[in-house]
Amino acid sequence: MTTAEAIDQLPDHAADAHAHDAHAPGAPDAEAPDDGRMYCYRHPDRETWLRCGRCDQPICSKCAVQGPVGSRCRQCGLVKSATLASFTPQQLAIGPGVAVGGGAIVGYLGGQVGFYSIFIAFFAGAFIAEAFVRFMGPKRGPLMRALLYGGLAAGFALGAALEFSTFMGAIPEEAGVPFEFWLQSMLPYTLIGLGAVCAGAYSRVRWF
Repeated sequence: MTTAEAIDQLPDHAADAHAHDAHAPGAPDAEAPDDGRMYCYRHPDRETWLRCGRCDQPICSKCAVQGPVGSRCRQCGLVKSATLASFTPQQLAIGPGVAVGGGAIVGYLGGQVGFYSIFIAFFAGAFIAEAFVRFMGPKRGPLMRALLYGGLAAGFALGAALEFSTFMGAIPEEAGVPFEFWLQSMLPYTLIGLGAVCAGAYSRVRWF
């Protein structure tokens, strides 16, 4: 017995209910014409005009994962996001080393140059950030930012401490130069230089 014959044998009210359910909103209609409408591959009842930029599957706004090159489905988008946030031991060793080493050099020279250290630190920060990205790859996320800016700050503080030791060691003990002299004359430039090196790095890697 075919489906049509079975429906004909149903009571009138049951047949009407079956017809209503078959044409209810969201119900699949096998005879509907192909008018270009698409439905999310995970939610067949949700109409969408969006496709995954990688596998071309129809996706709704709830399933879409935003990436640097557009929307992706969860399978493609989450794999890509995991790749952007994962690091190898070599990257974790070299990348932060570049940030700390570069920051230490800028921090040491900042106290030597004085006012002009602000401009030097800004361009040096951009150069260090560029080198950092070359070693780490096109990654992103909180850990990437922490490694870069934390490394720059730690290195800058280390370089400034070394410069302070050099400065104080070059002064004869009988001169009696107080510690407050360094705080008033050099510490402001050191702090401004730290801000400048971080600003220079941000100008190159603001897409983190």
